Amino acid sequence: MLNAQRVIVKFKLEEEGEIEFAVWDNPLESPKVINQDVVNFYKRFIRKGSVIIDIGAHTGDTTVPMALANGKEGTTIAFDPNPYVFEILSINSKLNTQKTNIIPYNYAIAVEPGEYFYNSSEATHNNGGISKDKINKHGKYQLQNKVVAVNLLDFLNKEKVDLSQLSFIKIDTEGLDYDILISFKEIIKNYRPIIIAECFSKLDKIKRDNLYTLFDELDFDLFKLPEKFETKEDICQIESKEDMRKWKHFDFYTVPKERVEEIHS
Repeated sequence: MLNAQRVIVKFKLEEEGEIEFAVWDNPLESPKVINQDVVNFYKRFIRKGSVIIDIGAHTGDTTVPMALANGKEGTTIAFDPNPYVFEILSINSKLNTQKTNIIPYNYAIAVEPGEYFYNSSEATHNNGGISKDKINKHGKYQLQNKVVAVNLLDFLNKEKVDLSQLSFIKIDTEGLDYDILISFKEIIKNYRPIIIAECFSKLDKIKRDNLYTLFDELDFDLFKLPEKFETKEDICQIESKEDMRKWKHFDFYTVPKERVEEIHS
C-alpha cells in the first residue's frame, strides 16, 4: 500500500441520496464533484443492472456515477494501472455499497498483456500512460516499478464475466483508445455496448480516420460530446472521417444504429 492521502467528502443527490467519495489529496488533482446531472447523464446510456466497464478509471470520478446509474444489482468493472490513483479507486469501490457494486482492478488494458513502463508529465503521477519503451511521450516521471496490462477479452473470459449483460464501456487511455478498442472489437461486434471514448489531441489524420471507420463498419453512429458530459447542449453527430479533424481534442460516444432513436428520445 502506498498510503495515498485522501479526504472523504459527501454529496447529496436528489434521487440517490447521500453519496460518499474519496478525493485524492493531491494539489494537482482537479476538483471532483458527484451530482445528479452526472448520474443522469450515464443513465441515458446504461441499462440498470447490467455489466459496465470503465477503462482508465483514475480515482473513480467517472466510475462512481456510472455505478450509481447501474445500481447495486449491476456490475461495474473499473481498471487503472496507476498504483497511486488505484488506492483511491479501491477506497471508492468500498463506499456506497448499498447503491453500487464496483470491482476495481489495478491493471492497464492493452493489446499485448504483460509489464509496461508507466510515465507521467509530473512528479505526483496524477496522470500518465503506459509504454513498452522506457523513454516515451507520456513524460519524464516514471514509476519505480512496471505496471501490469491485460487483454480485455481474455481477462473477462477468464473471470467468467457474463458479456451478454454488457451495456456500456468508457475508455480514456491517453491516445491509445483506438488500439485498445481494436483489441476487443469482437466484444463490440457481438454485444454492441454504447461506448464513450476520446479523440486525443496528438492523434494524426490516419488514427482519427481509423477511429471513425472502426465504428462505421460495425454500424454504430458517432456523436461528439460537450466538454461537460452531463449537459445536452452541443451534442452533434460525427458523420464522416473529416469530422474527426474538426476539433483538436474531444470525447465522443458511439451508439449502435438500432438504438440511436431510443437513446436520443
